[in-house]
Amino acid sequence: MRRPRPLDKVGSIKAKWSIVIVAAVGVTAVVSQVGYYLGWPVWIRPIISAALALIAVQFLAHGMTMPLRQMARGAREMATGDYKRRVTVTSADEVGQLAESFNRMAAELAEVDRAQKEFVANASHELRTPVAALRSHLENLVDHVSAPDPETLATMLAQAEHLSKLVVQLLDLSRLESTVEDRPGELVAVGVLLKQVVDEAELLHPASLISLTTSGPLGVLADESRLHQLFTNIIGNALRFAPMGSEVSVQAEGRDHDVVVMVRDQGPGIAPQDQARVFERFWQADGSALTGGGGAGLGLAICKRIVERHGGTIRITSNKPEGACVTVTLPSRPNP
Repeated sequence: MRRPRPLDKVGSIKAKWSIVIVAAVGVTAVVSQVGYYLGWPVWIRPIISAALALIAVQFLAHGMTMPLRQMARGAREMATGDYKRRVTVTSADEVGQLAESFNRMAAELAEVDRAQKEFVANASHELRTPVAALRSHLENLVDHVSAPDPETLATMLAQAEHLSKLVVQLLDLSRLESTVEDRPGELVAVGVLLKQVVDEAELLHPASLISLTTSGPLGVLADESRLHQLFTNIIGNALRFAPMGSEVSVQAEGRDHDVVVMVRDQGPGIAPQDQARVFERFWQADGSALTGGGGAGLGLAICKRIVERHGGTIRITSNKPEGACVTVTLPSRPNP
């Protein structure tokens, strides 16, 4: 339970300091007057007045500056990696507002620290798997346990490619999350870009069936290479989970202030309770924290960061009666 401090009800730090000064002057005047009536020596009156005024000021100022001292201790603890410190907020003045901001910052830093540790652990696990496989194959070749036949070399190449792709995705996600860039200002025709991405997907997946429909104005101010990466990841994901021979539908619609792109597949879909988690790093639809052989679990996390960088939103819902629908909304013009 928060313990109230003196002057907590005063809503301004200036007003509080004014009260402290007035209190000090008042105590000095009262003590001088009392000393005069009691016949105290002239030289002792200012000494007693100053002492009592100092005690009054210390009593009032102690409560005012308590949050500042707590924040100083908390900052020192944060420097050592401890983000548990919180400041007790009982006043509504500028110091109280600063204390509330400090508590929010401490909570956000604690969450960032947790996510960073989880990210490092997951990344280490994902990197260790292909590295261990490569090391095992190489040790067998060096020890002449197995011959360098095409099948073994093909397996090693697949592991190396998986490792390379994972490293590229990790670096890409790190750049997206750590850099601060201005809002992209290149006019991109989303309809033309989607046609290009769909054509590329059909080349990579000859047996796939992809339909593309567009309507309305589809121009957005964006980084074209990032949007290409965004829609390539989303459509590639849909093709990976869709049953062989089923249709993947891509629909783009231009509205008054934004462009909405929906990609629907007929795969297993995502459970409603998991639809927000698919954008977490190293998370897969079966509920495990790490991905299996399908991918590194970073594609949708990268997509989310790209969309947010452009001031848009991305969400995943069910595609009735089965499958999933990924909806990307991008502003067609920058916010003023």
